[in-house]
Amino acid sequence: MIQKQMSFYKAFLKTINSVKNFGEELEAGYAIGGLVMRPYVDTKTNKIKISFCRADTFYPLQSNTNDISEAAIATVTQQTEGRTTVYYTLLEFHEWDNGTYVIRNELYRSEEQSQVGVKVPLSALDKYKDMQQETRLKGFTRPLFVYIKLAGKNNIDVDSPLSLGVIDNAKRQLMDINEKYDEFMWEIEEAKRKILASDHFFKVRYDEKGNPIRRFDSKTSVFQRLKSDEPFIDEFAPSLRSSEFIESINFILRIIELQTGFSSGTFSFDGQSVKTATEIISENSETFSTRSDNVLLVEEALKELITTIFELASAYKLFELSKKLGINIDFDDGVFESQDAKADYYSKLVTVGLSSKLNAIQKLMGVTEKQAKQMIYEMRAEMFDMDYQEQEQLVEQEELGDEE
Repeated sequence: MIQKQMSFYKAFLKTINSVKNFGEELEAGYAIGGLVMRPYVDTKTNKIKISFCRADTFYPLQSNTNDISEAAIATVTQQTEGRTTVYYTLLEFHEWDNGTYVIRNELYRSEEQSQVGVKVPLSALDKYKDMQQETRLKGFTRPLFVYIKLAGKNNIDVDSPLSLGVIDNAKRQLMDINEKYDEFMWEIEEAKRKILASDHFFKVRYDEKGNPIRRFDSKTSVFQRLKSDEPFIDEFAPSLRSSEFIESINFILRIIELQTGFSSGTFSFDGQSVKTATEIISENSETFSTRSDNVLLVEEALKELITTIFELASAYKLFELSKKLGINIDFDDGVFESQDAKADYYSKLVTVGLSSKLNAIQKLMGVTEKQAKQMIYEMRAEMFDMDYQEQEQLVEQEELGDEE
């Protein structure tokens, strides 16, 4: 039994550490309003895998201000039958029934992409032929899906438990900047140096009736000036209104920064030096605040995902969950915050008595409480020139004495 649990634990760590495309999926999810992670058991290999679905295929059925407890997930499959393109939609309902977790699967067929269509048996599609219509599971404390939302309130639909996409509040400005960019590119094209010459320097072709043929090419930089008594060649360079266009584009970019929760200067450029990550933190900027809020949501979602995976493994007899999980996640903020500065910060907190060594080690090293305690025991053993095992035995005796 122990060997089986260790085998699952190693496979679990491998799954978590190598979740494919998590960064890309999260990036796409932020663009459209969130990301849903759905762990499931692959019955062929007896391993737990994680599937992703977008917020536009996720429909909350029951929710409160903090969480979504029931939902439906839609998966669309497109295939050609004869000369007709057919759309199959699998609706996966996740619901609770008196403490029992219920998953219902329904398959619908339609020849119109915009319609769900009519209900058909699951066997109508080969990949769903072995899927059960209803599964009832016990022993779960949370649903078998995890929804990661973008920080901030949905100010378009305040009653929706789903979040907005990162650019939803700035769509108008993005359209404006696209137009201004096109106008600027056209201005640059029109501002090329041009040459003017009299008709003495051009050959004219004639059609069958003897009429002269002159063609104007919009991409040429040489133009013919007609009705000139004297031959001449001249040039002119139209003025480029670059400063006006750049200022208007920067103005729109500053509005986009405000609408998306980024600091001033994140997208626009004011001619000053670019700020470093340390300066962003020290100024407590809007960018750092937005990032911190989203990191907290991702951290909580990953903890929920790990809890769900272990509960799912316990339900399928892949792992025996004997006690509450201790989960610690370290995002390694080396890019945003210097590790030396972080260590100095927690050292000062410990020195003045505002934090324990246990908490400081957890935050600095990114370890669990148990691992942090073990590190403290090792340091004590080195301090008193004791063997670590002897120190560990003393700690166990102290704990047993307290229990007695």
